[in-house]
Amino acid sequence: MAETSRNVKIATWVASGLLTALYLFAGSGKVMSNPQAVEGFAKYGYSDGFRMFIGACELSGAIGLWIPRLAFWAAAGLIVIMLGAVYTHLTNAEAPTGPAIALVLLAFVAWSRRASALFLS
Repeated sequence: MAETSRNVKIATWVASGLLTALYLFAGSGKVMSNPQAVEGFAKYGYSDGFRMFIGACELSGAIGLWIPRLAFWAAAGLIVIMLGAVYTHLTNAEAPTGPAIALVLLAFVAWSRRASALFLS
């Protein structure tokens, strides 16, 4: 049983690291007005303010994934963003593969961090 717990902890840290890299990269592109991010949000009919908000949430979430008491809440917030991304891709006849994979990893992190979450423990 202890080995399983250790493996879950390792998997949680690995998933958190991958997700942090993803959201630091994606969020900074949105906040710094990367032309691809600006074009992508405009293509889907979203405002620049919404792009900046999502970018700031992604950057905050990336940091929050590394704070054990906040990791559950950071993952939960990013799950909401990824649900929106999946919806956006589906309604525009695009495959939501990337957001769906991130969604699964975020759900795992949220599940594994729920015991230490602020206000839940």
